[in-house]
Amino acid sequence: MKPFALVVFVGLAALGSAQAAKKAAPPSRVDTILDFANDRMSTQIDVLFEDGDYPAVISLLRVQAEAYPSDYDVWTNLGWMQENIQAWDTALATYARYRRQNAGDPDASLPEATFYFNRRLFSKVPPLMEPAIKGKCHPNAFRILARSYEKQEMLTDAARVYKALIARAPNDGAAKANLKRVEGKLAKGS
Repeated sequence: MKPFALVVFVGLAALGSAQAAKKAAPPSRVDTILDFANDRMSTQIDVLFEDGDYPAVISLLRVQAEAYPSDYDVWTNLGWMQENIQAWDTALATYARYRRQNAGDPDASLPEATFYFNRRLFSKVPPLMEPAIKGKCHPNAFRILARSYEKQEMLTDAARVYKALIARAPNDGAAKANLKRVEGKLAKGS
């Protein structure tokens, strides 16, 4: 559901009157045109992707990224497509730019950290993810940070991060299993 439509729906439900429906402002003509254009662009991106025209997909995603600088999905799709054509430096620059532009987003550093993790540059992950886990971030922020510590044999830090994840998500069976594995390594002294 579009953010504007959701806001209108919630507002009408909360007010609970027919009068509120009359006062709800319709979207401006410009907003309507931009929404239509963005929807059409997204449809075209899907078609181009299925056709394997990745450079055209990347071009359209760049347009969307400039139009929507805080849209996580657009920016991560752009970076992912750049990685698909092995434009590693460009993908990294995309992720870093998104992080810098969206410092208030607790998940803004996750795409860049994931890039480093997948490239096995584990030491670059903690500076990005330690601040993220202090806020309300996606559980994957904890996972990627803990695994990065584990890959660097920083087992005490890995255990600390898994414990923090379990404190937030007590039913996370994978986190519990990973913590048990790390604690086993710590007990063996490895």
